[in-house]
Amino acid sequence: MLGRRMLANGRLVPVELGRFGLDDADALYGYGCYETLKVRGGLLYFAEFHEERLLRSAAILGIAHGLRPGELVRGLRGLVEAEAAGDCNVKAIMIGRSGRSADWYAFLLPPLVPPATAYSDGVPCMLYRGERHFPAAKSLSMLLSTVAFRAASAAGCYDALLVDRRGEITEGTRTNVVYARRGDASTVYTPPADRALEGITRRTLIAALTEAGVAVAERPLPVADALSGEYALAVTSTSSRVIQVAALLPVPGEAAGATDCPRSPELASAAAAYDAYLERYSMDLS
Repeated sequence: MLGRRMLANGRLVPVELGRFGLDDADALYGYGCYETLKVRGGLLYFAEFHEERLLRSAAILGIAHGLRPGELVRGLRGLVEAEAAGDCNVKAIMIGRSGRSADWYAFLLPPLVPPATAYSDGVPCMLYRGERHFPAAKSLSMLLSTVAFRAASAAGCYDALLVDRRGEITEGTRTNVVYARRGDASTVYTPPADRALEGITRRTLIAALTEAGVAVAERPLPVADALSGEYALAVTSTSSRVIQVAALLPVPGEAAGATDCPRSPELASAAAAYDAYLERYSMDLS
């Protein structure tokens, strides 16, 4: 953690108090939900959207809590201000409790930075079979994502893209997926929200593209389409914005060799539209 203080149920406390016991079954079994926000240049991005999703995740998971709308946003802004945070990430966690309201915490972490060549050259990703429980909730149950991400990292990949029982790519372990048909600048596609976590960057990218006059459609992405060369892929996240996928490695044990993915001027334009959207947002915050 960064800084000297964290939030614990709305109060600023020393970070040393951020500890859990080995007998805390709720924490150890992942009965909770979380959000990761970014702070850049002292500005906290999309706090209201993250609070909204945290409360929605809690409702999906049946977690009772006393957090009122706006309370998390005020707490996070107070934490960033108290710690004079410049560039960092903020993690907010809610842990469900039996017989009483959930506990919630927030603390500062170092910012996640993509590889230096990610935006110019794209990144390789690995395909990995698996489906998250409660895909619409950002839960603390991260076993699948952890196993898949570590397998991808060991193979030199930026992320693992999860493939469901239909043979369709749904999301990354820490990213959403967008894609475009080569030569068609009119529409950007993304897998349906009912099969994947609706990321805040995914949400705001859709808003940015809509403002730019580009249609966004939810459409399943079969692995065969992703490997066909007809479509270009990109991954989105809070820390990485929009990064094109340069290659797809096969599901471990199912095939050999990577498939190069085409670079897309359509997705490059989408990335530029989103960067401009973030610039306008930061100016409004300042």
